Amino acid sequence: MRFLYVYLLALIPVIFILFFLKEKYYKKTTVKFSSVSYFNNKKSLRVKFLWLPSLFILLGLSFCIAALARPQSSSKYETFFAEGIDIMLVMDTSTSMQAIDPSANISRIDSAKQQAKNFILKRVNDRIGIVVFSSIAFTQCPLTLDKDALINFVNSIDTDITKADGTAIGSALATAVNRLSKIEAKSKVIILLTDGNNNSGEIDPLVAAQLAKDTNIKVYTVGIGSTKDYYIINDSFFGSRRIQAQDDLNEILLKEIAKKADGEYFAAKTSKGLENAFDSIDKLEKTKQEWTKSVNYNEQYLKFLIPGFWLLVLGFLLRRTVFKRLP
Repeated sequence: MRFLYVYLLALIPVIFILFFLKEKYYKKTTVKFSSVSYFNNKKSLRVKFLWLPSLFILLGLSFCIAALARPQSSSKYETFFAEGIDIMLVMDTSTSMQAIDPSANISRIDSAKQQAKNFILKRVNDRIGIVVFSSIAFTQCPLTLDKDALINFVNSIDTDITKADGTAIGSALATAVNRLSKIEAKSKVIILLTDGNNNSGEIDPLVAAQLAKDTNIKVYTVGIGSTKDYYIINDSFFGSRRIQAQDDLNEILLKEIAKKADGEYFAAKTSKGLENAFDSIDKLEKTKQEWTKSVNYNEQYLKFLIPGFWLLVLGFLLRRTVFKRLP
């Protein structure tokens, strides 16, 4: 709380000083007696509290002066503006994504889904869509701000979602570019996750990358997995056994795609590496945010004026009734 006319508060000690001087030096009418032994020197309760009306009046005047000083409370407001980024997550769902990362004992596809969900929840003000692909590609979820819907779509992703196998990186990238090129946005980004090489589809990945470049879309590529990963095979004769995963990842291609589309390539050989890749992209692609602050002042004089008024009324009533001075 603040007082707009704070200098008026200086009147409060002044009225107390004037009252003290009046009580001390004001000459009262007296009558001289040769002896007061005949009077009862014990003061009554009324006499003991003769000062009470004056105190109420002084406090009432103090509150009224405080009200004249215009007490004000402040309310601070922050207005938030966010210019979001449109992001397409392009996720490989080929059967090779079933390979298990021994460092975390989790499959590549489950690790990708887990990190994708964490990334989605961080991007509060960004529209995000999802493209899944194997030998074919399709948009699983269009751009949306509905994070709950996105999480549900990610949860439904598995290696059977496209009902086909293979890795059509070019087609997947072109599908995402097609989605983003139709909208007006200052910042558009594609995040491509794959563990393989382009071996399906009719669109060359570098042609799709150039198309992204021409439409001002930045592409980040993430290569998943390593030769330490393995598959679990259930054989009717030998039972459950492990088979080492082959290294089909074409890092050279992914680096060329990222370079052509002004992005960056991230190697995610483990689940931790994939987490770090998403964290790095999150830091690189920051949503533009602006805040404006304003302060509103609300008048609070009634909080002082009302009690001041009633203290004055009470003080004058007591002085004229219960504590009325005898003539």
